Amino acid sequence: MWEPASTPLLLNLPETVEGEFHAVWMKTRNPPPSDSIPDISHLHFVDAIEAQSFKVAKRAEEHAAGRYLIAHLLQQNGYDVKDYQIKRNEYRRPILIGPQPLSISITHSGGLAIAIIAPTELSVGIDVEPDSGRQRNLLPLMASGDELTKLEEAWDQNPGAASTLTNLVWVVKEAIQKATGLGMGLAPQSFEVLDKEVITINSQLYRIHSWQPLLSGQVTNVALAHITDTA
Repeated sequence: MWEPASTPLLLNLPETVEGEFHAVWMKTRNPPPSDSIPDISHLHFVDAIEAQSFKVAKRAEEHAAGRYLIAHLLQQNGYDVKDYQIKRNEYRRPILIGPQPLSISITHSGGLAIAIIAPTELSVGIDVEPDSGRQRNLLPLMASGDELTKLEEAWDQNPGAASTLTNLVWVVKEAIQKATGLGMGLAPQSFEVLDKEVITINSQLYRIHSWQPLLSGQVTNVALAHITDTA
């Protein structure tokens, strides 16, 4: 039966983040492909049918950690977990359903999991990646127009710094995709985030926050996006 790999810890958000946002993180296991898939069916918010679809232990570990963190956040903020359930929209975004609906977002990568809750109207999205850079050949798959030109120029000038910048841009775009609820239904090449704090998607403003916290001894890139009414 699955147990958490570590204790959930508060994720400190940048001072630029205003409003009722609550986020936590924890370490996750990174089992080899040969490991048996853990039983996660006893956890709050785990759908038994979805859990049965996991083919490798790592995917089950990540899914369990994310759901565990959402339950932890609700309990820590005075909500009764039994009153809530998580469903997915047509783009597979997790939606928290209950008497006081909240916007939620989950991310996991590099042996880490993060979850965040916020008021529904803010429609939050969060993403994390280790600060390990990205390859240049990813650029046409994630950027276009002026943004692509700027990234290509950055690679020409300093490949090391550009690799880090590319990773940061990727993380921000993932956060935006989650905040919109469209996931990969929103092509990353269709919008620009480089050097921007607020962007417009489908006539809606989204504010972007990005930072590099040290989590479990490793530098990470974290991005948070949410609906805003001010540019």
